[in-house]
Amino acid sequence: MRVTIALTHFSPTLNVSENLGRMIALISNAKENDIVVMPEGCLSGYDENLSFLDSTVAFHIESSFEQLQSIVDERNIHLLFGSCIFERGSWYNAGIYMAPHRKRHTYKKVNLAYQERGMLQPGSELSCFELHLGDSSILASIQLCREIRFPEQWKALAQEGSQITFYLTNVTNSDNLSVWNAHLISRAAENQRFVVSSNISHPEQGCSSMIVSPKGKIIKKLQDDVESIERITIDLNENSNWYVNQTRRDVVNIVTS
Repeated sequence: MRVTIALTHFSPTLNVSENLGRMIALISNAKENDIVVMPEGCLSGYDENLSFLDSTVAFHIESSFEQLQSIVDERNIHLLFGSCIFERGSWYNAGIYMAPHRKRHTYKKVNLAYQERGMLQPGSELSCFELHLGDSSILASIQLCREIRFPEQWKALAQEGSQITFYLTNVTNSDNLSVWNAHLISRAAENQRFVVSSNISHPEQGCSSMIVSPKGKIIKKLQDDVESIERITIDLNENSNWYVNQTRRDVVNIVTS
């Protein structure tokens, strides 16, 4: 099955309205049935000091969700993006999937960064979601930022049937660029699944916005410091269970609770 990824990145601020405007401008370049992918925290904004998250920010995030959903419905696209969200008295770092007809999936980051702990609550579930494209559908999953360091999470999602993992991050430190990109290549190759990575655009980008094939080949990489959107078509028939099915579960068994 062939799908088109509209891979984007931009540099968000701590102003929800400004971020929403940039998101809408980028989405305007997408085509019907595109899967638009945006970075971690790109709606709410993100910073190592999360004290900017308050009730006013929560209100603006929720109202922005409604605007984004209306655009998704109108343009008949699929949208994945990151945002801090407020639910039942707690803040979470989340990856959001919006589909036409108000279908939505929320992934709450399981493995929080040190600066997030105490301010944010961790998620408790690794799960796939269904992405409908015409008469066909695929299973997909989301991972966020430092979760690239935990390959067992990616393997568990592959075992659950995820055909593509959307990796949303917000990291700047070019000294670590080669390591984080190597992690992305490894996660794709070891699970034989496509990986779509979206980081914020920045001169010191610490992880590339790029698409990696199930063979570990970089198909497309966005220029690190330029706000952009590029449409890339991939063939999910390149996925394979060759290595996943050879897992020695009698020795090491990765399961989800």
